[in-house]
Amino acid sequence: MRLAVSEQRVRFTSHSLDELADEGYLKADAYHCILTGEIVEDQYDLQYLQTKYIVFGDARNGNEFGLVARFDDSSGIVIITVFQLQVDDYD
Repeated sequence: MRLAVSEQRVRFTSHSLDELADEGYLKADAYHCILTGEIVEDQYDLQYLQTKYIVFGDARNGNEFGLVARFDDSSGIVIITVFQLQVDDYD
């Protein structure tokens, strides 16, 4: 499943912005991940009573990149966290 993304419809949590900075990436890399990636898993979060989606795609530099996102009625997509993919992420 592919997602459409518009910068006006994406919100980043402070945690995801910290992770982007720690990994040396920008918001544009998260947008690129959504556009090039696919949802590899969905999980229902019992604490927040909502579904979140794990997306594997690519950063702008071609590195394999992942993020966790959820849908929000007011802002569209909320990026919860981001991460550089490792070989063991594919198991």
